[in-house]
Amino acid sequence: MEKKELLLKPKIDVVFHALFRRKNNTLLEAMLSDILDTKVKIIENLDRHLDIATADEKFGVMDLRVQFEDKTYCNIEIQLEPCKFENERFLYYLSDTYSRQLERGTDYEEIHKTISIAIIDHENEALKGMEELNVRWQMRDNTTGGKILTDRFELVIIELPKAKRIYKKKNDNKISQWMMFLDNPNSKEVCNIMDKNDNIKKASEELKQVSGDYELRRIAELKEKYIRDEHARIAYATEKGQKEGFDKGYSDGMKKGLHDGLQQGIEQGIEQGIEQGIEQGIEKGIEQGIERGAKHEQEKIIKNMIAHGFDEETISKIVGISKE
Repeated sequence: MEKKELLLKPKIDVVFHALFRRKNNTLLEAMLSDILDTKVKIIENLDRHLDIATADEKFGVMDLRVQFEDKTYCNIEIQLEPCKFENERFLYYLSDTYSRQLERGTDYEEIHKTISIAIIDHENEALKGMEELNVRWQMRDNTTGGKILTDRFELVIIELPKAKRIYKKKNDNKISQWMMFLDNPNSKEVCNIMDKNDNIKKASEELKQVSGDYELRRIAELKEKYIRDEHARIAYATEKGQKEGFDKGYSDGMKKGLHDGLQQGIEQGIEQGIEQGIEQGIEKGIEQGIERGAKHEQEKIIKNMIAHGFDEETISKIVGISKE
């Protein structure tokens, strides 16, 4: 039997762009209408089309910019990797779209409402505890939270992991359905969604055509491989850094403890150890230092601990000899 070719994942920026660019405004309108919970009509597409020929040189974020029939501007982006100052960056892109409207001689009243939608493949630290997907961040007062300074500035952040959790609890949530499709159109859940959601069914059919583009598939697979490799590099570097940090902290702490006494060993171990190695490094450094030290070294350590106010019970447990 012929093997079925898997669909490309729309959460990869080049695929997202190819699926929702100008000729597919109806698909983008359907998704944005569900996200914003209001019917939208796109009258102009302002996105910066990414040339497939150079797409493999760009691993950052690519956005779509459109204008609705009511003159509202909307910026849509997908971000697969977390970054520092993420929320500040969201505000920058929102502000950029907003300020681009103002040209020389333009009155402020001519600046239209701007909405920025950020779809991210991770959970945002500032949104922990919030299990809603349609939160629209606005400028409000800090006293009641009900007074809106202006409705022309809105930010929507949609977290894919959170959307998948919500889908399991409520599979008729339209935003969750779209996010499930963007995350993995080949899943069984998306097959079930297509039976209920005609727009996602149409998007899946269009994605089949997009996935047949050899060059696009090559770039998408290259980007997916880059992301996997980057995760592996980060995991390896983190694990190696923790191990080396622990080993160094443990070793230095033990040596300092043997030569300069217990208190100095603790201080040096804390200074040079990493968080993971502090608790284990101090206890093991003391135990192994005593085992390796001569009898007079053991007596010296015990006298040091007595001088620093340690009680007999604590000394007995740490040194490993009876109180007597």
